[in-house]
Amino acid sequence: MQIINGALKNYSWGIPNGLDQWIEPTTSEIVQPHAELWFGVHPNGASTVTDSGVTLDQILNRVDVPILVKILAAAKPLSVQVHPNSAFAEEGFNTLNNTAQFAGAFADPHEKIELFYALTPFTAFCGWRPIEQVRQVFDALGIKGPFEVSVESEVSRRALFEYCINHEVAPGTLGSIPSAIRAAGLSQSEISAYETVLSDYPGDQGALLAVFLQPISLAPGDSVYIPSGVPHSYIAGTGIEVMTSSDNVLRLGLTPKPVYPELALRALDFDASRSRSSDAPFSVEVINADSDVAAHVELPSGQFRVVLCLGGKTQVSSTELSCGQAAVITATEPAISLSTTGSYAIIRTEL
Repeated sequence: MQIINGALKNYSWGIPNGLDQWIEPTTSEIVQPHAELWFGVHPNGASTVTDSGVTLDQILNRVDVPILVKILAAAKPLSVQVHPNSAFAEEGFNTLNNTAQFAGAFADPHEKIELFYALTPFTAFCGWRPIEQVRQVFDALGIKGPFEVSVESEVSRRALFEYCINHEVAPGTLGSIPSAIRAAGLSQSEISAYETVLSDYPGDQGALLAVFLQPISLAPGDSVYIPSGVPHSYIAGTGIEVMTSSDNVLRLGLTPKPVYPELALRALDFDASRSRSSDAPFSVEVINADSDVAAHVELPSGQFRVVLCLGGKTQVSSTELSCGQAAVITATEPAISLSTTGSYAIIRTEL
């Protein structure tokens, strides 16, 4: 068992000092956007082992630690993005990264799938909106595109999506998206989601691509599973994100970072339906001190396990975790017992 501290990421979309309760105090008075706290061995942000100060990837490898756990804090929308499957990730990292056009587009040769567990109310775009709703919104915007080819025929999602990637629309049209959502008879929560996007990314063509995505709202304790190929964009809130140990992200918009529409089109699964959280090969469970099972939790051997202290103190067998620390227990290590004065998350994987 290794006790680790998370690696902090200060991306622009993060909540100002939003992860303070899970990181070691500093004397700096500078307010920074806290976006993610990484617990794992990925080289883009390996965690630090508490006692030794070395990074976890110097002790364990990806076989030992097959997942990456993050605490994520979003103050404004993340990019419209998709993650590649294993075959495309391997091709991208080993071949496409060596081209001038796509140099550095792939962070590693691994598939990225993820499960998000909400700690606060959380909003996101996830998966495909029904194509008929997209058509209604585009009609209200005055965007015809491939619809002009044949009004009677069903236009494929891919054809319309590619049209929107290859044809810029005027900023005024983008600004009309919330009113078009309203004209299509969709909900106020959906209208609000697009108002947020346009407020944070005025003039970004990614806002039009977001029309293809289904807004969702998660209450604390809810979760959503995102396989490779499924488009998504987190909007706002805090939660725990669990994924295969990969940092492969192909972006399409709503970001100052490089976008790779050609690669994203290859990665997207245009027929994907919403996946259930139970389909994920990993799970997240949060235990509070006042719950009936708080003093009676035992994690058996045979699975990779992460215990993340979210508040108070957490006892992992004979070791005490402080808030923001995590215990990493490999699948071959023995069973452990858990108790807490606050709350903690148990993350397990079948990988």
